Amino acid sequence: MKKSSLAVFAFALLAAAAPFAALLAPPTTPAPLVRADDLSPAATPQPLPTVPPTDAAEETPAPDAALAAADITLYDADTGSERVVSVRDFLIGAAACEMPPSWNDNALLAQMAASHSYALALGEPMQVNAALCAGWTDADVLKARWGDDFDANYARFAALADKVAGALLCYHGAPAAACYHSISSGVTEASQNVWTSALPYLQGVASPWDKTADGYETTITYSLEQVDAILQNLGLTADTLTDTAPAAWFGAAQWDEAGYVAEMTVCGERFSGTRLRRALALRSACFSVEYKDGAFNFTTHGYGHGVGLSQHGAQAMAEGGADWREILEYYFPGCEVVG
Repeated sequence: MKKSSLAVFAFALLAAAAPFAALLAPPTTPAPLVRADDLSPAATPQPLPTVPPTDAAEETPAPDAALAAADITLYDADTGSERVVSVRDFLIGAAACEMPPSWNDNALLAQMAASHSYALALGEPMQVNAALCAGWTDADVLKARWGDDFDANYARFAALADKVAGALLCYHGAPAAACYHSISSGVTEASQNVWTSALPYLQGVASPWDKTADGYETTITYSLEQVDAILQNLGLTADTLTDTAPAAWFGAAQWDEAGYVAEMTVCGERFSGTRLRRALALRSACFSVEYKDGAFNFTTHGYGHGVGLSQHGAQAMAEGGADWREILEYYFPGCEVVG
């Protein structure tokens, strides 16, 4: 496979779905007074694509079967060391972190193939935290997580992994950076609105099923003092905040095509929606703000960065009869499942 056919990736901060390094240390922003119940699978943090493929329009051959069968090298943030795992073990551990075992086979198969393709597209060890079940985990963690259901669940995941182990989602012959998230705003986000690269197969598709997902809309409440501290961490001065009525701290939002906050004015300064999402630890950059009774209510729609595969959308499509290949090729237009 041509080296130039892969995007160059760098690990950097994401909006509220913080990078794996942040799993080792809690954020410095104050904890919210009220946090909505987490009814969704984990919104896995992921590295950011910074440069699009240099030969995106170039026809290249399908990847060699040996690539799909090669062991996966991971960097485990829990131990601070690399781990080399078989494709089978990777697919089991990756899907188990991302989706409940009760979900449809085709949703789980789509997740496995997406995780595999994504890990290969990085071109460097995928960063995970096995102990926290972030990105990938091992059988020991799953035993504790699944308890008495471990044997049955593991056998099912293993059978699914065997079924999809030789398949990759590819764009022009190279493994695609098949990002995934829990719930979109109802339309998946374009990669350049979250990161720095406009990848051709990450330009957003309708995902209407997400609007009926548990946890699609949640509200988080912060005290005036908490928001004051967060905004000062963003660089606003105490004098600026004092001179502005709290109800006027947050201005009108500018929305992108997918319904996420592109920009919002805060005390006269512009901030991107992804930066505000990160600072405020929000589930999504699709959010609105209300000041009431001395506190701020932030209502979000969706969960995660919104780019690529919507896991709840995949489950809904699978329940509606879609095959895992159809699911992947729907969420990643222009890509093809190979193998």
